[in-house]
Amino acid sequence: MSEVVVDASVALCWFARESDTEAANHLIRSAADLIAPSLMLAELANGLWKKARLGEIHADVPSDAMKEIRRFVPQLVELADLAAPALALARELDHSVYDCFYLALARLRAAPFVTLDRAFVAGVAKTRFERDVVHLADWT
Repeated sequence: MSEVVVDASVALCWFARESDTEAANHLIRSAADLIAPSLMLAELANGLWKKARLGEIHADVPSDAMKEIRRFVPQLVELADLAAPALALARELDHSVYDCFYLALARLRAAPFVTLDRAFVAGVAKTRFERDVVHLADWT
């Protein structure tokens, strides 16, 4: 099985009904081993909190989701192991270090990084990292 790096934008679809939920669910059903930097937990928790606060999901969903996420993404890589390469990538791309943690993990593991972040996908277009980042809609 091959590894695929996922971010909180994809993980959020597993717990809140979004337009991309079906595609995100397809990723779970694939044979890929889903991995992420541990940062994904904080970003997912924040996204779930926002949706619950706005009444878009039931108030119990965030805590349930945080218990369940490890079933979908069993391997979380510590940020300390990715900090230096993420910072270097952020400087090279002039982009948020947060997003570059995912790219750093993808490069380290020679795995695609699947995201719903169109701005990041566009930001790496026409760079040497273009093939490392894939929008969920384009993942096969």
